[in-house]
Amino acid sequence: MSPTSQHTVVPYGVAIQSAIAEGKLPQMKALLAKRNQKGDEPKDLKNAYEQLAREVARLEQH
Repeated sequence: MSPTSQHTVVPYGVAIQSAIAEGKLPQMKALLAKRNQKGDEPKDLKNAYEQLAREVARLEQH
């Protein structure tokens, strides 16, 4: 199984969506800090991280 398979992506996607839904800024920041900065992540995970970053920015403005 490749490291970019759906099985690897799902836990992170669930954690990201859960943190956003619950509005937990510290958890969102922790997830962003763990992001692989190489840019070789699957498109779904990349989109989830981008959504997470937008939500962190939105919450920090308030």
